[in-house]
Amino acid sequence: MNSFSRQCLGALILVAGLGLAACGSDDAASSSEDSISIADPWSRQPANGQTATAVYGVITNAGAEDVTAVAVSTSVTDTAELHQVTVNDEGQMSMSKKEGGFTIEGGASFTFEPGGPHIMLLGINPAIYPAMVDVALSFDNGSTLEFVAEVRAIGDEATAEMHGEMTHDD
Repeated sequence: MNSFSRQCLGALILVAGLGLAACGSDDAASSSEDSISIADPWSRQPANGQTATAVYGVITNAGAEDVTAVAVSTSVTDTAELHQVTVNDEGQMSMSKKEGGFTIEGGASFTFEPGGPHIMLLGINPAIYPAMVDVALSFDNGSTLEFVAEVRAIGDEATAEMHGEMTHDD
């Protein structure tokens, strides 16, 4: 191999390596200000006939000021909401839209999780639900955190049972 070929091969390897590094995922996304980020965003694969599912992940606010997540949108449905889970005196869980949103304190994290606060996607079509879901979470300071949530199969019986026992309050 002559020196020109070695140089071309070296340049090709360098460019390919940089491209792979840029495409690599650390399962995190951040807002344009980079003070708000999400780790491990995921969505539960809806069962056949199910027209609702949720998105989860850990939001971190690296800024000094508190921010409040006030709205959410996605291309998979026109109806995406921030939801809370409450338990009544009989121990029954229900979920409903969280009026006013969720506050993430400066320097702290907030978890969207099964059985707790979550992003609810309503009116979805499970037959065409994608493998990756785009989400835009809007905050009261005008910033937006855009991320892609990996779709995961139900598989976890505790999660499936929990979602089956909850009621939805409108």
